[in-house]
This record gives sequence, C-alpha cells and structure tokens, in this order.
Amino acid sequence: ESLNNDHQNLFDKNNHPDLYLLDKDKYLLKDIRRQKKDSKNWDEEKGFNDVVAFLTLTPSTSKNKVVCMINADTMNNIAQNALLKSLEEPAPFSYIIMTTSRSKALNQTIYSRCQVINIPFLSSNKVNDWLQDNGINDFSSIDFPSFATPFSILDDIQSDRQNCYKEFISILVDFISQKIDQNQAIKLLNDIDINFISKINYFVEFYKIILKARITEEELSGTYKIFNSTKFNKLKISNLINDINDLRDDLYDVTSINETHVLNYFFSELKLSVRQ
Repeated sequence: ESLNNDHQNLFDKNNHPDLYLLDKDKYLLKDIRRQKKDSKNWDEEKGFNDVVAFLTLTPSTSKNKVVCMINADTMNNIAQNALLKSLEEPAPFSYIIMTTSRSKALNQTIYSRCQVINIPFLSSNKVNDWLQDNGINDFSSIDFPSFATPFSILDDIQSDRQNCYKEFISILVDFISQKIDQNQAIKLLNDIDINFISKINYFVEFYKIILKARITEEELSGTYKIFNSTKFNKLKISNLINDINDLRDDLYDVTSINETHVLNYFFSELKLSVRQ
C-alpha cells in the first residue's frame, strides 16, 4: 500500500520516472525523436525529452514504462512517421497510450499498429450528475461545448475559464446582429483566454449546433435563440464545417500561422453564410 501511495504521489506531481505524459497543442518531430543530442534537454531519469529516447530506457521503479499522449491527433505526418518504429517494434516493457477526440484523425498506419478503444461521450445528464457530485452547482454541461469532458470542465472552472464558450457565442451573436464589426469581433475573440485550436473547435461547435437545429427543425433557446430567425444554406454550413476541419488539420503540418488572417477568413465566411 505504501508503494502504491508513493506511485500515486509521483503521478499527481507528474514526476513519475516511468511515465512520460505529453499534453500539447501540436506535436512535432522533436517531441517524438530528436535529431541531435542536446545536453540541456537531458533528464537524469527520463533521458532526452522525446518519446523514442524515453522508451529506450529501462524502467526505474515500475515494471513498465508508459508514454501517454493527450490529443495525439495533433501530430503532423512527420511526427507520426517517426513514431511508427516504436509502434512496430516496441520494447517488451513499454506502452504507448494515445488519446484523440476525433475518429480517424491519425494516419491509418498508426491505427493498424495499435489497439483502438472507442469511449463514447457521456450524456449531458451524466456530466451534470458528475459535476454535482463534485460540488459544482453553479454550472452545467450546457455552459460548455458538447465535446467538453467532465475533467476539462473542472479544469476550466478551476482556471477561471468557465465563461469562455459563452463569451465566444456572445461575440458571434453581436457580429451577426451588426452590433460590432469584424475587427472588433476579432479583438474580443483574442481577449478570450483560450488557444487558437480551441477557437477553431468553438467555431465548429457553433456551426454544428445551428445546423442540427435547422435539420431537425428544433427551436434554439438561450443565447442561440437569435439563430432561429437567421437565413443560411444547410449545404453551405456543412461545407464550411469541413473547410474549418481541414484547416485545423493543416495547422498541425505548419510551424507558424497568422491567426488574425485565419480569423478574418472565419468571420468573413460567417457573414456570408448566416444572415438575419
């Protein structure tokens, strides 16, 4: 029991020598395999700060070494190819766990070398029950995008980001209502404490909600109520969702991007696609 507690304490501090936890907005080649050995990137327990080097070391305090990559779909093609050898010829004491919220987001060669486990999204009621069981009564699942998990909601609340999605939708409402212009909308959006990928995900979430309501002929309520009377072409919105998803995939293959340029494109398309 004491040993288990020691392991748990190391896990909680993200300092376990046999666990390499990665949670990044974008994974590059250097995260998987470094081309050159650099002494300043050396860690006495974990070796070089990359997946391949970590897995070549024998376990320190456990029977196995584990790499856990959150949002592995953010790997570009070069990074995915660099990971293949470790998947094809894994060390007997090693495990690689990759999570993604987008099915088929990785190359097929990755899936063919892994065991795929699909975890369904929790219903809104179950998420709300979990939040209440953890003492959160001021917020519910409706305050967050549908892809938000209970732990991500909890993290947003603890980080004071619980209103980010509602602020995002309010900006879109004011833009569609012509209360603010495009430059003001982009400035307000940039003031929200979320990364660029989250902004893209929010745009996709918004379009999916209004598209679903139009297809199912359901009335939107709350902040979305204004979009009951807007005019838009369902096929145009569907194509726009695909375009944004494709653009998000492209972001993982480039080293830099002009966010303002992309946001200008998003708002220009929004203005053309959804009208009062």
